[in-house]
Amino acid sequence: MPQTLLIPLDLNQESVFESIFAAAKRIAGSEETHAILLTVIPEIAVGVLPFVGYDEMNNLGRVAHRLLESVAEEWLGDSMTWQAEVRIGPVARTIVRRADHFNADMIIMASHNPVYWDVLLGSTAAQVVRHSDRSVLIVRQHASTGPNPAADDVSRDALSF
Repeated sequence: MPQTLLIPLDLNQESVFESIFAAAKRIAGSEETHAILLTVIPEIAVGVLPFVGYDEMNNLGRVAHRLLESVAEEWLGDSMTWQAEVRIGPVARTIVRRADHFNADMIIMASHNPVYWDVLLGSTAAQVVRHSDRSVLIVRQHASTGPNPAADDVSRDALSF
């Protein structure tokens, strides 16, 4: 039976695509896999601002859909079947609900190193993990600054006393 992977993407963060799609291909392995690439446009109250109307939102959705298709062609090609979907709504909740809708076996998404406001407010990835009953693979994005020397300061070897 084919597996289904939901891959939510922020189209403004191309730097995560390589690691996200490498993880998706590892998970897929040689199994028949269908990937659903999802981007969620945060909900904007149409009509609240005079320059955000229905036509602009529809155009934004069409552009996002074309971008998702081009990302899928570039990064997935023929390695698995895929489809692109663009939704408007609260980002984390939409991801969880679309995973349920598609009966996804796993959600694969990126998360950057957390900062203090993520702990207080909750990042999108944290909210998805907290609220989804699906398996969620968080692909961390680390800065390439080399080893952190401060990491050695938090513990000691228990056998060196």
